[in-house]
Amino acid sequence: MISKTLALALAGATLLAACSGQQPATTNTDTLADNGVSLRNLADTDVAVPKPEQLTVRGRLIPTPSDPTSRHFLLRERKAVGGTIIAILRQEHDGRIAYARTETDCANRLFHVLGVGPNRALVETNITHDGPLRPIKGLPLREELATYVCAASGTPLAKA
Repeated sequence: MISKTLALALAGATLLAACSGQQPATTNTDTLADNGVSLRNLADTDVAVPKPEQLTVRGRLIPTPSDPTSRHFLLRERKAVGGTIIAILRQEHDGRIAYARTETDCANRLFHVLGVGPNRALVETNITHDGPLRPIKGLPLREELATYVCAASGTPLAKA
């Protein structure tokens, strides 16, 4: 159990980060203009950190033909109370890594980002909400990620 002081310090740091207004840069169609969350270039932003020599959780490589310069991994997926799938993803690019927590509605082909961070622990608590679930049509990377996450959860992505 963590001390009350440590818990308050962690809560304060999380709140400070959430209120700082710093968000990943955006430059592509897999980005949402309203707040700048981009899964395609997340490992190129200040959210990312240098990739360690060994990763404790290797994850399952997700085929992403629309992003051949990065490697995306599914670390964990779980079904939420409402039936959507919450997934923890890692992007590796150019010696750097970043993590994202996403939500996918497989039946309705909807997807959004819930949080991003430099490590798995922080991505579970950081909030970088990119708005409500929205269609993946026209967003190839998000469609590839959603397809894999849904299949891994046993709930295949509905046909377009």
